[in-house]
Amino acid sequence: MEHGKKLRKNLTNLRWFNRLLKWTFGRWLKRVYRIEVRGHEVLQNLRAPYVVVANHVSTRDPFWISVFIPGPVFWVGSDSNMRSTLMRWLLKLVGTIPKAKVIPDIETVNDIVQVVRRQKGIIGLFPEGAQSWNGSTLPLVPSTAKLLKLLRVPVVRVLIRGGYFALPRWTWKRRRGAVILDFSLLFTPEQLASSPVEALSLALDQALSHDEFSDPHLAEKPYRSPRRAEHVELSLYLCSNCESMGSLRGRGNRLFCTACGALWKLDCFYRLREESAPYRSFASIPEWDAWQAKMVQEKVRRAASEAPNHPIISDTGVLLLQGHKANPLRRIRTGTLILFLDRLELATLSGERIQFPLQSLEGITVLKRQLLEFYQGRTLYQVRFPFRYISARKWQDLLLALQDFQAKTARPIP
Repeated sequence: MEHGKKLRKNLTNLRWFNRLLKWTFGRWLKRVYRIEVRGHEVLQNLRAPYVVVANHVSTRDPFWISVFIPGPVFWVGSDSNMRSTLMRWLLKLVGTIPKAKVIPDIETVNDIVQVVRRQKGIIGLFPEGAQSWNGSTLPLVPSTAKLLKLLRVPVVRVLIRGGYFALPRWTWKRRRGAVILDFSLLFTPEQLASSPVEALSLALDQALSHDEFSDPHLAEKPYRSPRRAEHVELSLYLCSNCESMGSLRGRGNRLFCTACGALWKLDCFYRLREESAPYRSFASIPEWDAWQAKMVQEKVRRAASEAPNHPIISDTGVLLLQGHKANPLRRIRTGTLILFLDRLELATLSGERIQFPLQSLEGITVLKRQLLEFYQGRTLYQVRFPFRYISARKWQDLLLALQDFQAKTARPIP
């Protein structure tokens, strides 16, 4: 590693450009999102290098936090953001360290170590590795505590409260409401050196654990928008009333099912108000989400026992692209995406069948709001859906559930 570091050039993160961003974009963010900062004094006597860790709730997270950090922050971000020439140039200008989602990347670790040890810079990490769909913290990447122990520099925790309500992962439009950034010193270098990795990992989990819907700091704080429920179906894709998949639609502040006619209103406190759902309904997104996760597992079990040769779900008009890490993607085919018990399949208009055995897929994830991505070997594939109401999350959840089912049964599904 030492030899590799000597060959590496310093990562760029221009101070003048950061100051310009804070003076322009940063001031706009503070005003529009009504950002409130707590515990910011922890940074007054802290000198770089150090690491900032935060929960991940929206695409604005690194910008919200960077406004209040005195120096430039080298954020670790998805390499997918760097696939266009313009974005690659801009993100390199602010020192973004690319990371392939889900797939381990030694180059990313080498870049982080270089910034801390040689450039004496500030690293920004989101240990969840992805944004939350339901306002609760996701399981953290297990290797994060090992990385912090390796770096042995101060670790500042930023807990973002209200960020999910202000800009949920499943929407393109912000809501008017408060965002609270809660700063605190999580680890000192001495604590990192003396504590075992298991203890550090537990402390990190507890420090970043957060649920928007039960946070007393957000109680009765309204988040206003005329289109509050728009595209919530990207997260809640299974109707709680009739159990049909992909039939929900969000319009304005209401969510309805095109299959059974069930109707809910999402109020300014993110409570679901049942207007017409006689069989089953939930009062909050997390409750619905927890039920949905159980039903996905049940759907897989039913399919395996009752219809092992039949498709589970399908969507037409999808576009399949291929690439590698941060390289630009190229179009492969368009057609109908079909999920079977043992494979993912694209049926093209020309009659071709492109098959992906489930056991060969890695790094299955949703990029941004509705781009499905996965790796087969070292090749990255991306699926783009023709309409915004089609949920990529339902594909991710079912793919992961099927892989888990195969692992538990200890044999491929016939």
